[in-house]
Amino acid sequence: MSSVADIPINKHLGITYREGTQSLHLPDDCRIRNYFGGVSFCAQFALAEAASAQYLFDRLGMDLETDMPTLRNAVTKFHKPTEGESIAKLISLEHLYEEFQRILDDRRKIVTTVHVAVVSDAGVKALDAEFTWLVLRKENL
Repeated sequence: MSSVADIPINKHLGITYREGTQSLHLPDDCRIRNYFGGVSFCAQFALAEAASAQYLFDRLGMDLETDMPTLRNAVTKFHKPTEGESIAKLISLEHLYEEFQRILDDRRKIVTTVHVAVVSDAGVKALDAEFTWLVLRKENL
């Protein structure tokens, strides 16, 4: 898997990963609009969740060959309906790379939180979300 955009539900929604900016994007597509014509909150939530997982790979070095992530909690705040393409942006990570890897190596598990925002291509904030992940390192390594 090159990114979480390769996961079937994310492909279905049209989520794409831009490696140069390490960002996930949700296209402007009539299939993901709500009854007001804006981008569906469910689609924005899926984008935010996918981005939080992607940051585990990009910023914290998680590897699916050795590590198993499980989403434990999500807290979201919807701000405003948006139109057009949506972009997920990293706000903060609970752990730095070295600390994340050390804890996983020592304890074989870590709970970490990733805070992301979804904004429209016009810069309108659609939602804030914090995702708490449990990451387990496989024992047989």
